[in-house]
Amino acid sequence: MSEKIDDFRFVHVSNTYSQNTEGQLVSQVNMKSETDMAVYGEVWSTLTFLQNYETPDAESGEVSFAGEAFHSDGTKTIGFQKGTWKKAGNHVWELEMVGKDSREGDLKTVSRISLETLIWEGSVFRL
Repeated sequence: MSEKIDDFRFVHVSNTYSQNTEGQLVSQVNMKSETDMAVYGEVWSTLTFLQNYETPDAESGEVSFAGEAFHSDGTKTIGFQKGTWKKAGNHVWELEMVGKDSREGDLKTVSRISLETLIWEGSVFRL
């Protein structure tokens, strides 16, 4: 990792569920920033988790991120990331993703999400 560009704390908005063509459960978790982020302003996003039907208690898996940021000057940023999640406690997961956004370029995000608090928080790094 290189330079940390921002920390974040997102709150849960809603979930949706579906099944993909491989028979996996697709869980989409919609989140929004609790307060404006220093670099991005207000952020709305969706985390997408893929889970196999045969292993509902898996210790790790795939995750992706899609979101947009609304800056105070009226501009926006769009971003996408992909990576992995791993179990870090009772209904707590650690996420590591890499991708890019239209403002900062190549990024890595290291974060943690908790079912108990419905909070997703972590840091964004420029690669």
